[in-house]
Amino acid sequence: MSAAGSHAATHRVGAVLGLVCSFAVTGAFAENSSDTPPPWVGEARAAAGQLAGRLMPTLQAALQSGGPSNGIAVCSTEAPAIAREVSRPGFEIERTALRVRNPANAADAWEKEVLEDFERQIRAGAEIAALEAWSVELRDGREFGRWMKPILTAPMCTTCHGTEIDAELATTIRTHYPDDQATGFRPGELRGAFTATIELPVHDRPGDDSP
Repeated sequence: MSAAGSHAATHRVGAVLGLVCSFAVTGAFAENSSDTPPPWVGEARAAAGQLAGRLMPTLQAALQSGGPSNGIAVCSTEAPAIAREVSRPGFEIERTALRVRNPANAADAWEKEVLEDFERQIRAGAEIAALEAWSVELRDGREFGRWMKPILTAPMCTTCHGTEIDAELATTIRTHYPDDQATGFRPGELRGAFTATIELPVHDRPGDDSP
């Protein structure tokens, strides 16, 4: 299925260093025929809020104690660890982008399609904070809910993800992320997205009429 449709709402949260720069926790951008999100979308939204809420103080503390270079070092270990802690069996919350810093966060085919659609809508003048995507896919006879919400590039994000990065900081980035692609961003651009995968119980699967 191709990503299509939109529905508005507004709410933004900010963060540091472009990891959770800004994202909306409500709204709808549906890949299906209905603009009404299924119940599990609320769980995905809540998990993204938890991930952002835990990353922010961790990054802020790292910045205060050692500046941006320390933030990069801490994020290389703490950000994945926090995502694993927020996740659980059958539910995974991560971050992804078209241009990633950590190759482990590279987008799969559906995520790439949604990110590209987010970018098209942004170029067309859509309110970025209103964008969201969900879908259901079949894997080995089991159904999984997929959900994404944009992460925006805030001004503070450009310290580590912008067009002009301090030489010492650039060296630190290359040390931790030798395959880094996540630079050259400007404030207001799409940085990436939170992405969740949820294994659906039978009663949450489309077309199921069981009580």
